[in-house]
Amino acid sequence: MRKLAITMGATLIGLAGLALAASAPAAQTEQLEAAVDAPLLPDKPSVGMPLSDWFGATQCDINENVAWSCKAGGKVISVCASDPVSGDEGYIQYRIGRPPRTELVYPARKVPPRGKFAFRLTPQGDVALSFSNGGYDYEVYDILRSEEDGVIVSKGGKEVAHIRCNGGGTGMQIVRPDLLGIAGSPYGN
Repeated sequence: MRKLAITMGATLIGLAGLALAASAPAAQTEQLEAAVDAPLLPDKPSVGMPLSDWFGATQCDINENVAWSCKAGGKVISVCASDPVSGDEGYIQYRIGRPPRTELVYPARKVPPRGKFAFRLTPQGDVALSFSNGGYDYEVYDILRSEEDGVIVSKGGKEVAHIRCNGGGTGMQIVRPDLLGIAGSPYGN
């Protein structure tokens, strides 16, 4: 759906550009054609927002961005990132614990995200960030039209834990997962 909207938007922009180009001098026509051909997607990835702009509990440090966070019982689960971050520099980390302690950090070291995570976007706008650690598979999910957010932990294809957020998590904020090396397309699939 999102791809269709972007394609339709690009088509409308293209048609508007052609209409303007027909009545514009040659130099302006070249500028309009360049604008029509410009990519509609950002050319660099971004993850989250600075902690200073954050409004809730998180496991992220003061110099990190918060990509997603939620409370689950007495624990706080967060996806934190450096700024800047790309597939080959910076880092993304999953953290869970009872503040001020952290019980699990993945990956344990602050390393670039390429090959460490997978990002998925559904046609309904739901997103998931998944990874494997110690024989367990984790999926941090964010349901767009619901407060049903949380983490599913599986082993051998069987669910062993389902941690639901109290009142839902925050919207997963990952732009251009393909440039982070965690998805095959700009949309996360």
